[in-house]
Amino acid sequence: MAKVYNHPISGFVYSLNEVGLVRVDDPATGRHGVFDDKGTWHEGELRDVDFQILGWVGRTPEARSLREAHS
Repeated sequence: MAKVYNHPISGFVYSLNEVGLVRVDDPATGRHGVFDDKGTWHEGELRDVDFQILGWVGRTPEARSLREAHS
């Protein structure tokens, strides 16, 4: 099961997408952003996110496997 983290302060939801990048969703506004595990932005409206949580979600074995499968 993919790791999903709900940020206790911002309310943002951090999860893996189908290629192993971290998708960050803001349920309050519907905006999102996609980042790698080092915090590099790839797409979306959100750009200001928690880099530590990006690492927690984006460096799991599942995330690495998905990135390797799609590279």
